[in-house]
Amino acid sequence: MWIRQWVRWQLNYRFSSAAGVRDWSYWLDTFNVAHGPVAPDVFLSEPTFLVDERGPVR
Repeated sequence: MWIRQWVRWQLNYRFSSAAGVRDWSYWLDTFNVAHGPVAPDVFLSEPTFLVDERGPVR
């Protein structure tokens, strides 16, 4: 029996240089997490749960 439930967790970050000389850079991390025996194509479907911790970058 395959488990078809999984979580997509998204976070973003904004970084700038300590002296403020350079422009800022932006990162978006996305983690797809499942536990147990999952089907090989489980991450091709829509996530069962979405944890969206993206914040404003301005």
